[in-house]
Amino acid sequence: MKKLVLLCIVSIILLSCSKKEQYYGDWSQYYATGIIKIKKDSISLSDEGSIWKTYPLKIENNSLTFLDHTFQTTIHKDSLIFEGLTYEKDTTTPILEINLPKLKNYNFHITSSYEMLIHTRFGRIPNTNEYKLQLNDRYGNFEELKAFLFGSTDLSGHITPRLLLVCDKNAKMKDIEHIFHEMVKINAQVLYAVNDVTHTIIEDSVERSYLSYKHYISPIHNMYYEAKIDRTIPVDYSNFHPLLNYFEAAKSQFIFLVKNEFYIGKEKYTMDAFSKKLDALITENQQLVCLFDLDSDFKHNIIFNNILNETYQKQYDSIALEKYNTTYEKLHNKEKASVKALRPRKTIQNVSIPHFLSFEETPIEGLNFPFKNIKEEIPEAYFKK
Repeated sequence: MKKLVLLCIVSIILLSCSKKEQYYGDWSQYYATGIIKIKKDSISLSDEGSIWKTYPLKIENNSLTFLDHTFQTTIHKDSLIFEGLTYEKDTTTPILEINLPKLKNYNFHITSSYEMLIHTRFGRIPNTNEYKLQLNDRYGNFEELKAFLFGSTDLSGHITPRLLLVCDKNAKMKDIEHIFHEMVKINAQVLYAVNDVTHTIIEDSVERSYLSYKHYISPIHNMYYEAKIDRTIPVDYSNFHPLLNYFEAAKSQFIFLVKNEFYIGKEKYTMDAFSKKLDALITENQQLVCLFDLDSDFKHNIIFNNILNETYQKQYDSIALEKYNTTYEKLHNKEKASVKALRPRKTIQNVSIPHFLSFEETPIEGLNFPFKNIKEEIPEAYFKK
């Protein structure tokens, strides 16, 4: 009798372990983009294999418990039914490998639900050093981005498109520049550079939100330069130079990102010194021209821009605290305008050095280009191979 009881207990334990082990592995959502990885004590969630987040997991009684919530599941052969969706055992490699930049010391923007967010991925092909743009389940050309994002969608509506760029931190700005150009064509002059993703439970469903850094694109273009780098017939940009119109060369200061180093004029700065010097320049209401080289990587470009944006934000907060005894974000629109009037922001950002040089090298008829002898302003490190 004791042997029978012991045998039953062992059988139950083995059966329980066997059921748990059925969950272990990678699962892909059929006709959708969700991917999950299940191990003994953890579950990892992802959107198309690009952004992974791992949570502690408990597997018990055909259910998965994580994020303080229990989900009933069903496993049938090689299929997992989770949240009413069917996942299949996956043995394929993600189309791209993406390592996100980790910039915990900086302020990031959490995207809002009312914005038209368009997901675009740029990363490394597995087991190679080649970087590609991912359009759904295939690699695409930069020129295909507009058609992919909108198709026949009418762009004349009131909702401004926003690009959610899931990009590998080591990607070169030579490639990212193409994305910037395509963004301006579709009037998507703000992108969110993804840093992280979080998941919450809303009405028994897993919802994801992206932690990202708000990145502004300057809407200036030289069609001859774009034709040169894209080798395509240029688009006629008739009104794509608004930022150049109000710049005064005598009141402007060039700052550069060259080979992942920070420069103000020709002088190189550490990150902290760069931030302090920018603070002084903004206090003097200098107009800033912020240019990057094509050999720098995406991670340092984000840092470069974020230091500038953060410096402006700190000054706005300081003025708001002095005038209104609160932070800038808590002010009404008129109060915000009065704060910005004391520190008017005139900057050119996210334009490459060769792109900016092209306005001088290939003049555009009818355009008053306010900058002369730009090469004399560029650090020597830019010209060294």
